Amino acid sequence: MKALQVIALTLLAILEASTQVLVAGKCPRPAVVRFFDASMYLGKWYEIQKLPVLFQQGECATATYSLESPGGNLEVLNKELLPDGSINSIVGSAVVTNSSEPAKMEVYFSPTSLPSPYWVLATDYRGHSLAFGCIDYGLFHAQFAWILSRQPTLVRKTLKDLQDLLASAGVNVDKMIPTNQNEAFCRAMG
Repeated sequence: MKALQVIALTLLAILEASTQVLVAGKCPRPAVVRFFDASMYLGKWYEIQKLPVLFQQGECATATYSLESPGGNLEVLNKELLPDGSINSIVGSAVVTNSSEPAKMEVYFSPTSLPSPYWVLATDYRGHSLAFGCIDYGLFHAQFAWILSRQPTLVRKTLKDLQDLLASAGVNVDKMIPTNQNEAFCRAMG
């Protein structure tokens, strides 16, 4: 048992140093959008803020959602501008895991990848969205959160309201980092 604790603490230290947000205990289970309409969620979203994650290191990040199949799955195209000036993109599939809660999805980026939870906690479909994910790792969990907008900017009050919603779910919003969406800087994204 002592060896397991040492391994867990070592893994926690490595991941924490890698900017991943890890928290002791089990994942929170915040409420999601009750009557989520995937067809209204389609289109391009600009990332305004996020919790830092290992797999996303760029700026000017966007997520574009389109219908993948008549069954309701969404195709997800994530793009970002890397520090070396290149554009990183990846296509995934967002799958609703329970038809009674369509705002809870799992995203797969390859047929063999493990799913990443993607829960829509708030959206007005036309202006903003708040997405959250969390994965339990025994003694701790990794949190993911994205504040998105249909435009490269978001009204400060809306941003604060979405941060407050995250905080009420047990997310440390002080760890949220802004994404550079400056038009001149992001011009290479097209």
